[in-house]
Amino acid sequence: TPARRGRPPAETTRARQVHLLDVARGIFVRRGYRATTMDEVAAAAGLTKRTLYAWHRDKEALFRACVMIGAERFPQLAPDGDSTGDLRGALERFVIALHHELTREDSFGMGALFQREAQEFPELAASIQRGHLDHLIAPLAAFLRRHGLEEDGSIERTMLFVAMALSPLHNT
Repeated sequence: TPARRGRPPAETTRARQVHLLDVARGIFVRRGYRATTMDEVAAAAGLTKRTLYAWHRDKEALFRACVMIGAERFPQLAPDGDSTGDLRGALERFVIALHHELTREDSFGMGALFQREAQEFPELAASIQRGHLDHLIAPLAAFLRRHGLEEDGSIERTMLFVAMALSPLHNT
């Protein structure tokens, strides 16, 4: 069949953008922030540099998008726990799912990259913190507030809960 001319359908574009971010995350993890180039990412993702720069103005914006797509995979708690009303069980399952996500090769690699290169590239810290706050801490704090386990307008108990939940991973 003849090639379709014109702009690709939105779902095709979205699939290409997701593929790009998966490829870019892998390259960032393997090579680090400093060594990753936009040329390399475009070639590996099968895109032109023009398309890559149309979607992400620079390497920092691409990295930020890679962080956000990973942060969107953080587990979420149902607003009222689970159908059995077992709050403790819901929190235990949440922690197990969080451990599972953070030990995935690309998630672990992005965390290691941050530890290695954040001092040299402080803009990495802002991206990581935004993803952490928006996709993990804020939703968890809202859940805990609904169950009387966090104070209104606060995230202190939520931060403590996450620190305790992640301490086995950090110790390892």
